[in-house]
Amino acid sequence: MHRDLARHVAIKLKRQWSPEQVAGWLRHTYPGQTSRQVSHETIYRTLYIQSRGALKQELLAHLRRTRVMRRSRHHTQKTENN
Repeated sequence: MHRDLARHVAIKLKRQWSPEQVAGWLRHTYPGQTSRQVSHETIYRTLYIQSRGALKQELLAHLRRTRVMRRSRHHTQKTENN
């Protein structure tokens, strides 16, 4: 099931859809099927965390914004105190 979900996400990103649009489309297309849905934050995080592979670079090129990965407030507060 995960490969099918990843394939849907990759296809939409290649068509210049934003991760928010992809996540919304999945919710609308597969209502009540949480195993066939993913949040936009998960899409961003997955693309940024992957460290290698041509697929990652190809999909990152299709994102509308190219910025560094966001960090949680907790992480920021923790690092400021050190």
